[in-house]
Amino acid sequence: MMEGEARSYLISLLRETGLAAPRMGVVLGSGLGGATPQLEGTCEVDCREVPGWPACSVPGHAGKLCCGSYGGTVVMVQQGRPHYYEGLDMGAVTFPVVIMAAMGIEKVFMANAAGALNPVYERGCLMLVRDHINLMGSNPLRGMRDGEGNPAFLDVSSLYDEPSGDALMENGKARGWPMEGGVLVAVSGPTYETGTELRYMRLVGGDAVSMSMVPEALVAHYLGISVTAVSVITNVWDLRRPHATSHREVLDTAAEAAPILRDVITSWLDL
Repeated sequence: MMEGEARSYLISLLRETGLAAPRMGVVLGSGLGGATPQLEGTCEVDCREVPGWPACSVPGHAGKLCCGSYGGTVVMVQQGRPHYYEGLDMGAVTFPVVIMAAMGIEKVFMANAAGALNPVYERGCLMLVRDHINLMGSNPLRGMRDGEGNPAFLDVSSLYDEPSGDALMENGKARGWPMEGGVLVAVSGPTYETGTELRYMRLVGGDAVSMSMVPEALVAHYLGISVTAVSVITNVWDLRRPHATSHREVLDTAAEAAPILRDVITSWLDL
């Protein structure tokens, strides 16, 4: 299977560099490659060279893996992710996190770009994901079976690591990070939302909306990986008068916020 080939390829590459198997992972979305933490003894690989790994074909997604040591722990940083809206199935979208689990990664930090639904949020602020609403019309666990052949009935009431989130919020207060806790709404994309859709999402409890991360978080949780997630607010909606936005605006704001996100990720690695 491709999962086994991908794992073997990456483990072999790490050994050649003198690195052990990774225990922590970081996933960086649109325009957020600059948030990669400072690592020692790094090796880098193009995701296209990893067997079975789907290509990252969206601007702002480098499609690279960077592995290195942080405080004696090997960390794998995924710079760019595949998306459901690219026409991929959920198996391809979540392939990277399946490989992380196969390599022995126990904790993952996921980051993406999102549009604000909560009027308190400002462009460039960070939202610690406390919960999510899946409106993608699909679930990556559909069709999966456990060892006894049962459907993947998964308790997701505590999907996002609460202790880690609490610690980051405390660190944020001390360091002045523009960060709030909130609920992420996931949609399939690639179109941005209509004014009515935005009002609906806010009405049902959403604080921000994006086209990624939730499928990966679900599969990571299913595979026993602790998940901490942060959305960078790249555009702010006026729910009374929605304005046009663009992927370029998203990438520009994400790049501006990347240095602060890098501090957040480094703080998470220190927990």
